Amino acid sequence: MHIFFSHPTFTFNTETERKCIKIIQDHLEPDKITNPADFGIKHDIKGELKEADAIVAMAVSGAFTYVVWKEMEIRKKEDTEVKIYTFMVQNKENIGPLVEGIPEGIKKLSKEQSKKVAYQISKDDYQDGFISSLFGSHRSRF
Repeated sequence: MHIFFSHPTFTFNTETERKCIKIIQDHLEPDKITNPADFGIKHDIKGELKEADAIVAMAVSGAFTYVVWKEMEIRKKEDTEVKIYTFMVQNKENIGPLVEGIPEGIKKLSKEQSKKVAYQISKDDYQDGFISSLFGSHRSRF
């Protein structure tokens, strides 16, 4: 099985991303995982999406960012039977569960809402990082 791992850009190359990929490997045992973080933000991933048998989408704090749910829509348009799994993530310490389908109550954020969430997380991580550089113990959320 070929899995496309759809997750917000603010989780690219983070501890959270690495933990999620490990869980995907252990629970779904895919032959291949396509991670958009390996391609860069400007890469057109539509071709990568079309090849996937399933999508694992990350919901952060009960919401899909705009890009994540758009990637799911693109793939569902090609094949309405494609399997979708959802990771429920709060932070790098609270990952899971990985469930089949899309749980009820998951919000779909607009572009503007997604930018605000990403900005707030980045701002908080930057402030924590600056303070920890002075006093130790970096506390990045992701």
